[in-house]
Amino acid sequence: MNELKSWVITLVTISVLCAIIECFVPKGNMEKYVKLICGLAITSVIAMPVLNFLNSDLELDSLAWNQYMQLSERELKGRIERIEKDDSVKMLELYRGSLINDIKARFKGYREFQVTDVDAVLYENHNDENFAQIRCIYITLAPGKDNRTGLLPEESKRYVRNHLMEIFGLKEDQVIIDSSKFNGGK
Repeated sequence: MNELKSWVITLVTISVLCAIIECFVPKGNMEKYVKLICGLAITSVIAMPVLNFLNSDLELDSLAWNQYMQLSERELKGRIERIEKDDSVKMLELYRGSLINDIKARFKGYREFQVTDVDAVLYENHNDENFAQIRCIYITLAPGKDNRTGLLPEESKRYVRNHLMEIFGLKEDQVIIDSSKFNGGK
């Protein structure tokens, strides 16, 4: 701040001195030279801070490069985070589809029932330690081709639930079975 104050005082002082000198210089050829010298003096005072900055120990190239690198690093980190998030969403959807297909395949060929629909709810926050773990499995069962009674034996329902709990390490309330398509032969 003191440098700015000193620069302004110098500029005003030189301007006033030049104005006084120009007032006392006789008209003619000498006047042109005095105005030229005063203009150069004022210009050099105005340019002094820029010249001091250019002559200082600061290396503009390295300063500009450091700023560029900091901006580039932030941009790169932002892009990496966006890519990781996009990738985790895609991977999660791929895993979810694979999980659903696996569950359907596990119960193919049973005579009493068939799996008509499966849904898996997963932890989706990629920053969470539980990311991609199963929150809940919904499975819909319907009578199989050979089921003439239209009933789902309780032991079959229990088998499906216990099998999914054991394979995926779930609790009983995390496996929800919809057997509403069984109508008792009606």
